[in-house]
Amino acid sequence: MNLRKTALAAVLTAILSTGTAIAHEGHHHPEPAASRQAGSTIALAPLAARFELTVNQTLADWYLWRENSVIETANSVTGQNDIWHRVRDNDYTYRRVFHRDQRVVDYTAGEIRTRHAEPDWAKLASVISPQLLRELKRGSSKMLFGQKAVRYSGVVGGQSIDLWWLESAGIPARLHLARPGQRMTLALRELHASAPAAWPRATEERIADYGLIDAADFGDMESDPFVARLMQQDGHHHAH
Repeated sequence: MNLRKTALAAVLTAILSTGTAIAHEGHHHPEPAASRQAGSTIALAPLAARFELTVNQTLADWYLWRENSVIETANSVTGQNDIWHRVRDNDYTYRRVFHRDQRVVDYTAGEIRTRHAEPDWAKLASVISPQLLRELKRGSSKMLFGQKAVRYSGVVGGQSIDLWWLESAGIPARLHLARPGQRMTLALRELHASAPAAWPRATEERIADYGLIDAADFGDMESDPFVARLMQQDGHHHAH
């Protein structure tokens, strides 16, 4: 499985038919560590954000929790959380939580290295990659969510992109993508330094009774309907 593509398409998982938009590029505002320009490599402050994601006629709440070494997302339509943990500079673990199936799939740092699936942390942390921002035209600015937002726009990869970017938080306030037959809007609705307790984070308590699978064992579990379905969705058969 292409973990990089799966994680970066977390914004669109199972809603967008293609993850090219994010894969190309993933109240009270948190206190910024410093003023940041788009595409900065400076570490971004922890935050919790709730977005409204609209793809054609499908509407979902999409959540992002960003901490120093953990990035988690949740999608209300798919009922799935994705959790990346940076354990060292270039080592990561990845957890996929499927609430409807009550199953958890873990990818160890060694498994991720074997698959050459290390993520781009900047993309995970900001939803939009620094590279994409550099390809867009910088425009006007205004105040949104108590901080400066800058408009970026352009056409990249055949997609028309209109973005309002929160420079301090390092996330979109609003992202609109359009191409023939498909429109997507990601609109920030809530931004906090720490998330409300009611937000659907995959805590250890919440998933304590879920079945746990090591991704390295997929090849020996193809008779399990859940594993078979997941492997088919990911476009792979044997994961060894």
